[in-house]
Amino acid sequence: MGLADFLDSCADPTAGLGAVRLVGADVFLPHVVLNCPLTARDAEVVAASFEVFPPIAEPAAPEQRIMAWHDWSTARLLAALTGDRAVTVPDDAAAVLGSPERWAGWSVAVAQLSSLAHPGATGPVVDAVAAQPLALCRGVLRTVLRRDFGTASRLTRWVALVHAAGVRLPVDPVTLVDHVALRVGSEPRRLLDLTVARHLVGAA
Repeated sequence: MGLADFLDSCADPTAGLGAVRLVGADVFLPHVVLNCPLTARDAEVVAASFEVFPPIAEPAAPEQRIMAWHDWSTARLLAALTGDRAVTVPDDAAAVLGSPERWAGWSVAVAQLSSLAHPGATGPVVDAVAAQPLALCRGVLRTVLRRDFGTASRLTRWVALVHAAGVRLPVDPVTLVDHVALRVGSEPRRLLDLTVARHLVGAA
């Protein structure tokens, strides 16, 4: 089912557009991973979601910065798939992630931006995360030890992306994916993150 079909099936179209905005760039995974063409109607659904729920113009609070980068990733992929002009970054990556020296808080922000970690992903946040493999791995191992597998699945996705980019890591990403997968449960968001991670490490 495409995005237009999904919206047509919604009893409340506004709620459907809200769901599209919430999922963000991950609505494009079939096109990014499987090279499925994006139809004009599906592109219009994503554009309409931005019209109904406008992005934050000047993010200031941490939550606003997270959402601004979330929206940027969606808009950037939409532009890439439709041939539109490039999208301006909303902020400095350091402003949204914080200092990697305070890796526990830094990794929480990284996890909240898991939709930016898709196959072929580039950009300031991706570069910033890839430059801090130790902080990233400390963060994901902390969540595993705390049995916070919702956050662990999101960080595992980042670990897989950084590994796919050729960065040396202090953990084995395939073992990490397998370990988290056994414990992540059946919540769709977690399963999506693990599916992307498996694809990135070639374990799908």
